[in-house]
Amino acid sequence: MNALDFRAGPKALEHIRRHGLRAQDIAVVPAAAGGPKGLILQSLDQWLFGHWLPSAPRERTLLGASIGAWRMAAACHADPVAA
Repeated sequence: MNALDFRAGPKALEHIRRHGLRAQDIAVVPAAAGGPKGLILQSLDQWLFGHWLPSAPRERTLLGASIGAWRMAAACHADPVAA
Protein backbone atom coordinates (compact mmCIF):
# COMPACT_ATOMS: atom_id res chain seq x y z
CA MET A 1 0.00 0.00 0.00
CA ASN A 2 1.35 3.42 -0.98
CA ALA A 3 0.85 6.54 1.11
CA LEU A 4 0.33 8.60 -2.05
CA ASP A 5 -1.02 7.67 -5.44
CA PHE A 6 0.38 9.84 -8.24
CA ARG A 7 -1.77 10.16 -11.31
CA ALA A 8 -0.04 12.08 -14.03
CA GLY A 9 0.60 12.06 -17.73
CA PRO A 10 3.78 10.38 -18.96
CA LYS A 11 5.89 13.58 -19.12
CA ALA A 12 4.80 14.76 -15.67
CA LEU A 13 5.32 11.31 -14.14
CA GLU A 14 8.82 11.09 -15.61
CA HIS A 15 9.60 14.56 -14.23
CA ILE A 16 8.45 13.51 -10.74
CA ARG A 17 10.46 10.28 -10.94
CA ARG A 18 13.57 12.19 -12.02
CA HIS A 19 13.32 15.23 -9.73
CA GLY A 20 10.84 14.31 -7.01
CA LEU A 21 7.80 16.36 -6.13
CA ARG A 22 9.14 19.91 -5.78
CA ALA A 23 7.30 23.01 -4.64
CA GLN A 24 8.60 25.01 -7.60
CA ASP A 25 6.82 22.64 -9.97
CA ILE A 26 3.36 23.23 -8.47
CA ALA A 27 1.36 25.71 -10.57
CA VAL A 28 -2.24 24.73 -9.72
CA VAL A 29 -3.76 23.64 -6.41
CA PRO A 30 -7.31 22.27 -6.68
CA ALA A 31 -9.52 21.86 -3.60
CA ALA A 32 -12.72 19.90 -4.01
CA ALA A 33 -15.98 20.35 -2.17
CA GLY A 34 -16.43 17.77 0.54
CA GLY A 35 -17.96 19.25 3.66
CA PRO A 36 -16.37 17.89 6.84
CA LYS A 37 -13.70 16.03 4.85
CA GLY A 38 -12.25 19.42 3.95
CA LEU A 39 -11.71 20.22 7.62
CA ILE A 40 -9.53 17.14 8.06
CA LEU A 41 -7.07 18.65 5.58
CA GLN A 42 -6.35 21.71 7.77
CA SER A 43 -2.99 20.44 9.04
CA LEU A 44 -1.90 19.48 5.53
CA ASP A 45 -2.99 22.90 4.22
CA GLN A 46 -1.07 24.65 7.01
CA TRP A 47 2.09 22.78 6.07
CA LEU A 48 1.60 23.20 2.30
CA PHE A 49 0.77 26.91 2.35
CA GLY A 50 2.73 27.90 5.44
CA HIS A 51 5.99 26.06 4.79
CA TRP A 52 6.41 23.96 1.64
CA LEU A 53 4.99 26.15 -1.15
CA PRO A 54 6.49 29.42 0.22
CA SER A 55 9.92 27.77 -0.06
CA ALA A 56 9.56 28.19 -3.84
CA PRO A 57 7.65 31.42 -4.50
CA ARG A 58 5.84 31.64 -7.84
CA GLU A 59 2.43 32.52 -9.18
CA ARG A 60 -0.05 29.70 -8.53
CA THR A 61 -3.67 29.16 -9.44
CA LEU A 62 -5.85 28.06 -6.51
CA LEU A 63 -9.22 26.51 -7.36
CA GLY A 64 -11.89 25.53 -4.87
CA ALA A 65 -15.55 24.67 -4.53
CA SER A 66 -17.57 24.92 -1.33
CA ILE A 67 -15.25 24.12 1.61
CA GLY A 68 -12.40 23.91 -0.89
CA ALA A 69 -12.93 27.58 -1.77
CA TRP A 70 -12.72 28.48 1.92
CA ARG A 71 -9.51 26.46 2.22
CA MET A 72 -7.98 28.29 -0.74
CA ALA A 73 -9.10 31.65 0.68
CA ALA A 74 -7.28 30.80 3.93
CA ALA A 75 -4.21 29.89 1.87
CA CYS A 76 -4.19 33.45 0.45
CA HIS A 77 -4.08 34.98 3.92
CA ALA A 78 -0.88 36.79 4.93
CA ASP A 79 -0.41 34.08 7.59
CA PRO A 80 -2.01 30.91 6.17
CA VAL A 81 -1.07 28.84 9.22
CA ALA A 82 -3.03 31.17 11.52
CA ALA A 83 -5.93 31.47 9.07
